[in-house]
Amino acid sequence: MRSKILTYIVAILLIALGIYGIYGYFSTMNNGSLSIYVSDSPNSMVSAVYITFSSIEIHGNQSGWVNYTIGQRTLNIFGTSVNNSVLLGNISLQPGKYTMIRIYITSVVVNIGGNNVTFNLSSNFAFINHPFTIQPHENFKFIVEFKLNECLNMQSRVFTPYIGVIEQ
Repeated sequence: MRSKILTYIVAILLIALGIYGIYGYFSTMNNGSLSIYVSDSPNSMVSAVYITFSSIEIHGNQSGWVNYTIGQRTLNIFGTSVNNSVLLGNISLQPGKYTMIRIYITSVVVNIGGNNVTFNLSSNFAFINHPFTIQPHENFKFIVEFKLNECLNMQSRVFTPYIGVIEQ
């Protein structure tokens, strides 16, 4: 009797796991993705700009704000451009319309004359108000260009994330 009950429990668990697996597969198989790259507009007074990013929030018409953790990623964006931008992260998104992005910044270190200088942040995120649509199986590419001539206040050592967006 006990083995019969155990057999039923195992069978029910296997069926439940199978249903869960099929649901998970079908709920994400039509996803598209968003690739976010970063680049800069040059500033002649510096030789490196290290920005540490922690997460990305994306606002969708259906989902509202959703946070995507990317871990602590430090990228040197100095000298990058549209042609050699650096990948910040790939995010799997449900098909649909999205309107805004916040890219969270935890620190900025600037190399000035061979010395690394930590800048204060005027805001802990770069804000993008740029609607885009994700289609199933599509990779949508954003390049976020930090305008270093405007971002870096060299006198007060403050970083303000002034950005432009380029779709590709």
